Amino acid sequence: MTAPTVMWPRHSSVQPDELLLVHGAGTTVGEAAVRLALRRGVRVIATAGPTRAAALEEIGAQVTGYGDGMAERVAALAAGRVDRALDTAPTGGRIDRTDQAGPAGGSLPTLTGLTGDPDRVLPVSDFAAAAELGTRITQIDLRYDLMDEFARLAGEGVLAVSVARTHTLDQIQQAAELSRSRRPGGKLILAL
Repeated sequence: MTAPTVMWPRHSSVQPDELLLVHGAGTTVGEAAVRLALRRGVRVIATAGPTRAAALEEIGAQVTGYGDGMAERVAALAAGRVDRALDTAPTGGRIDRTDQAGPAGGSLPTLTGLTGDPDRVLPVSDFAAAAELGTRITQIDLRYDLMDEFARLAGEGVLAVSVARTHTLDQIQQAAELSRSRRPGGKLILAL
C-alpha cells in the first residue's frame, strides 16, 4: 500500500493551490507524499517531530509539531480551512495532548475537525477507527504501472529515503531499541 498511498496527492482530487495537511510527515510515506504534493503546486502543512522538521521545511512544507495546541497551530498556518488531510501517522496516537491517552480514532477526530468533513481525510493505517468515525476509507489499489514513475522521480531526487543509520548483525539490539524509540530520524539498515 505504501507506493499508491504516496501517489495519492498526485492522483487524487487535491488540486494545485489547495491546502493539504500531511499528519505524520516525518514518516517515509508522509515525507514522500509531501514531496509529491509540493511538486504539484499543492500547499502543504506537515506535522512532524523535531527529528524530521528541518528536512520538511527545507523542501518547502510549513511544519508544526505534535502536542498541546497542534490543531490551533495548524489552523493558524492554514488561515482558513484545510482542504484535505492525509494521515500517515502510526495508529492510536493522540496528536493534540501528548500527556493523555489517545481517544477513539487516534488523530482522526482532530483531522476531521480541521477539514470540516470526514470525506476530506484519508487515513492510511487505522481503518477500524475510520469506519467508526465515518471517515471515508479509500481503497488504494496496488499499481505496478507506477513503479517506473517512482524510479524516475527517485533518479531526479524528488523522492528520497532518509537513512538514519546502518547496523551490523551484532548491533541488532541497538537497532531494535532505536526503532522502538519512534525517533530514528530515517530508515535503519541492517547489514548482513
